[in-house]
Amino acid sequence: MEDLSEMSGIEIALMITVPGILFIVIMALFIDWLDRKVYARGQNRKGPPFLQPLYDIVKLTAKESIIPTGVSKFWMTILPILFFATSLTGALMIPMAIFDDVTGVATGFASFDFDIFFVMFIILSFGLLIYFMGIVTKNPFAQTGATRSLLQALSFEIPLAFSLLVPVLIVGIGGNPDTPSTFRLSEVSANLFSSLGANPWLIIGLVIAFAISILVMMAELEEFPFDSPVAHTELADGWLVEYGGWRYALIILGERIGAFFIGGLIVTLFLGGPSVGLEGVIVDMPVLMGFLNVVFFTLKLIVVIAIMSFLRTLISRIRIDQTVRLAWKIVLPIALVAIMLTLGLSMIGV
Repeated sequence: MEDLSEMSGIEIALMITVPGILFIVIMALFIDWLDRKVYARGQNRKGPPFLQPLYDIVKLTAKESIIPTGVSKFWMTILPILFFATSLTGALMIPMAIFDDVTGVATGFASFDFDIFFVMFIILSFGLLIYFMGIVTKNPFAQTGATRSLLQALSFEIPLAFSLLVPVLIVGIGGNPDTPSTFRLSEVSANLFSSLGANPWLIIGLVIAFAISILVMMAELEEFPFDSPVAHTELADGWLVEYGGWRYALIILGERIGAFFIGGLIVTLFLGGPSVGLEGVIVDMPVLMGFLNVVFFTLKLIVVIAIMSFLRTLISRIRIDQTVRLAWKIVLPIALVAIMLTLGLSMIGV
């Protein structure tokens, strides 16, 4: 990860525009529209217009943000900002179209060695920040929703870690001599398909881990059927109930950027990230390569979001105790099977 003072003017401009912060915010709004559109079509509804997510954010920023009596204004201000910043930091770690000078592969603006462990910490941070955002309001509905959210996040954290380690094991620890390890998102995405080509049987564990990651993504984003922390019929929006105005807008935008981050993480580790399969052919045309990287990454992300949105139209909400039971008794054992199967196939070399 480069220090800001060492970055060139072009790199700073790219970090702000495309494929940087501006691109991430635009994609976050697009993901919101796509999710709602697919969900609506699954229920035989028309769905929102294309610019509706942008209208919602603008409308919310114009509304008054009220702080309940006896509640800390500092914490109700700083926590939404931290939530937004955490989501944006995670999104900037996803490799899209910026090339590393040493390895020559696409990397993220905030990429560094062993960054795969840091992104797991960021995902856990979402649950912790949501918990604190609900607790500080002193509202019983918000506190109940916050407790449910933390319990749900902690339940799925271990299965998520196991599933994300499957592509790392497929590529192989230290498999690339140009890097100290493959615990780096950019290296895993760049070498995944070549590793599968050397041992096609490893795709079995990868498919299982991919399915688990989609399920965990829905839980982390608190989408149906895992929306009990924000249940509208029971908790009146759960941990979000006391937030309004620009604070609520910042949280909603942070959630959509979080969807970009988690969806991009799945694309990176399971679908080859921004790889287009033509790297060796157009290696002397970095601008074209960067453009194709962004296009292919976006298309893969759309597929992941569409799958998640379609799945949530098929299943109704499940209770928090059913969610925890699903995570520990079903999802975790399957994740263990995926990682042990990958290790076994790698060792016997079939």
